[in-house]
Amino acid sequence: MKLIKRTYFLTALWLLPVMFIGSIFCFYMIEYIAYEETDEFLTYEMERLLEYHKENGNLPDYHKVSDIIPGLRYEQPLFKDTLLLETGDNEMVPYRMLYFTINHKGRDFTIVLNHLLLGKDDIAQGTVLIIFGLMFLVAAFLVLIVNHVTRKVWAPFYVTLGRLTHFKIGDPLPRFPETTIEEFGALNATLSALLKKITNDYQHNKEFNENASHELQTHLAVIRSNAEKLLNKTPEKSGNLKELQTIYSASTRLSQVQRSLLLLSRINNGEYSDDVDVDIRQLLLQALSIYSETIELRDIAMDKEIQSCHIFIDAGLAEILLNNLVKNAVKHNVQGGFISLKLTSFMLIVENSGLPIHGQPERMLQRFAKGENGNWGIGLAIVSQICELYGFRLSYEVSGGSIHKITIRWR
Repeated sequence: MKLIKRTYFLTALWLLPVMFIGSIFCFYMIEYIAYEETDEFLTYEMERLLEYHKENGNLPDYHKVSDIIPGLRYEQPLFKDTLLLETGDNEMVPYRMLYFTINHKGRDFTIVLNHLLLGKDDIAQGTVLIIFGLMFLVAAFLVLIVNHVTRKVWAPFYVTLGRLTHFKIGDPLPRFPETTIEEFGALNATLSALLKKITNDYQHNKEFNENASHELQTHLAVIRSNAEKLLNKTPEKSGNLKELQTIYSASTRLSQVQRSLLLLSRINNGEYSDDVDVDIRQLLLQALSIYSETIELRDIAMDKEIQSCHIFIDAGLAEILLNNLVKNAVKHNVQGGFISLKLTSFMLIVENSGLPIHGQPERMLQRFAKGENGNWGIGLAIVSQICELYGFRLSYEVSGGSIHKITIRWR
């Protein structure tokens, strides 16, 4: 939810109880004013009648008052509420009554005046109209004012946010706008310092990885080359042959691991960002052709259901993803086993026979996960990292003790 919408929502929540309390206050205020005005009108009428009696010595005509009650005396004027039948609407309506006494020729006469009152339903209706009218006006002005203020006050923030969103590690540092708002100025200064440190750390880490990779590959190449020379020169019956083969194999595996670790580092650093529309079907067929000879030698049965599939991804990472999946299915298979591949526009399923795994299969997606027969390597960790980078859903299941199933959902 955007900040402006959140502001409207919270403001509306706070306005609801305010409007409720205001409606109650408005109801009683209208009722009070109605009574005040009615009592004032009846009081003026009483004073005019008293003045009339004082000047003329007569009681007023009967039709000018509600009633004249002889023999009844009130020491002070008395106001009462009552309901009278309104013949036009055939319903009882509220009236305000005023009782006061006039002494005429030694006898007391109580004069009764009345005036129509506002009904509670009329007051409630008026209150609702007033409150809803005020709510509409407040909401309209709130939207206009907040939008206007937001565009002006928050403009530097949105500029900063836009430049920060489009910034990629390794790009030149963005320049944030100058602002007179102290909080936004502090935010921009903090972001600039943070991005500068992150960029410097990234460059140093990248240079270290590249230098370490170069030096390691150089020395590993020397070790492999010399080990190979010694293997060629050493007689088969020599006792050193096994040790030389161990050195050569270890240096080869170490070189592969080093390249894989460097690849993981580059993926984590976001160095692969040249995303294009990739034909996954074509790349999968290429990966199968690379390991076709090994599949035949190990007598592995293939079951393929490969449909057309196009994914927006870096072409190099897509190739690495598929090669590692196929390599894992072949390498960790068993003699005379099987591999089943199913590719659709929504998912890729790689199922193969293999050695049994005890425990959680998901741990095989971690780096250098260990099984009962040794290290599983780093191939699936690279697959997991690529899936995480692009938001693919990856799952690893083992059924029947030794049937391994990897599922990648593209969407």
